Amino acid sequence: MCPDRSRNQNTPCKYPGCENTVWKDPDGSYSSYCGLTHRDAMAQITNKDIPNCKSCNVRPVYVENGRKHDFCGLRCARSYGNGGRRRSNSLTRVPAVLPTNNGRCQIPGCVKPAFKNPDQTFSQYCSNGHRSMAVTKCFAEACLLCDKYPKSVLNGKLSDFCSRKCGQDAVADAPRILHVPSAHKIYNEVEKQFLDGWKHPTSTKPTIMKIYRIYSDKDHNEHFCRYRLSVERKRGLDDGNSKRRWHGTVRTCQLGDNENLNLRMCNDDECSLCCIIRSSFRLAKFGAKTNFGRFGEGIYTSATSSKANDYNDELGGSPYRTMLLNDVVIGKTIKLMQDNEDLKAPPGDHDSVTGEPGGSLNYDECIVYKNEAIRPLFLLIYRMN
Repeated sequence: MCPDRSRNQNTPCKYPGCENTVWKDPDGSYSSYCGLTHRDAMAQITNKDIPNCKSCNVRPVYVENGRKHDFCGLRCARSYGNGGRRRSNSLTRVPAVLPTNNGRCQIPGCVKPAFKNPDQTFSQYCSNGHRSMAVTKCFAEACLLCDKYPKSVLNGKLSDFCSRKCGQDAVADAPRILHVPSAHKIYNEVEKQFLDGWKHPTSTKPTIMKIYRIYSDKDHNEHFCRYRLSVERKRGLDDGNSKRRWHGTVRTCQLGDNENLNLRMCNDDECSLCCIIRSSFRLAKFGAKTNFGRFGEGIYTSATSSKANDYNDELGGSPYRTMLLNDVVIGKTIKLMQDNEDLKAPPGDHDSVTGEPGGSLNYDECIVYKNEAIRPLFLLIYRMN
């Protein structure tokens, strides 16, 4: 699966009718298509006899000079060789869900066979009535979009959505946020990370009021996924050594205070929260609030939620505070304990900087120097006690 060096920045996308040039990976190689959307669409149009990757079971296998590989790319091949299963970057495809209990409906006491879809995929239930019952009886977590049917299982993990349609509708309307009910597993995981990361000495820890899942716009999500993959390939680190880190910022509106009201971002350029959700982080905005960066011109996050809280500004009259939990590609990091305000990139052959407590810092910092190295995942609304 060696990259094709015959392609360059002027090579047109192979998808019929597309006038864009091919995508350039951060490692210097070029794709055959302008993006993942046209790559997958082309596979569906012309390669119906090409099977899906045996690791992720989502993308078609890589074809090189007429030879079909077993995997869609190096990442899945490496993951499969290590006994792992790759997670999908796509929110729009939900593969077959094989029913358990010998192919019977998952509702307790129901002995009917699980429904088989026209595309030969299986439901976990015999009917839409029992799918809906699974949610109302709290047998399963509800789809974040329709809140009617249970989440589907994707590669052994729960998707956010019940179906391909809900996934496609959510992505088509991105950027957006969707409310995560407090009974959902991911809510408890994010809440635990927030409270465990609260290190500042306070009489009591804050109370989380709401959690929302953030869906970035398609272009930034694709840039992020490609960058993460390139770091994984370069460093041999799963997912590019991605970690979830906190970021506090300015909110001039009341987005998220009430999940039943309009959850659209405001149009105030001073509302950094809505700007980040709408178009992710931008290095061009560095220093807009603090005019200071201990480790230069980068995007700053922390594993310490109480440190991120210090950078919050609530200017919209809300009684609550907000914080972003982000997916950060740390890659190969360099640990620094002394300030270096002149940095515009990580020193030497590194992908990020980790500010270590003990020198000029009391709490950790993680700094990346590329917009595509970070994307927002969750919005927390919380109250100081």
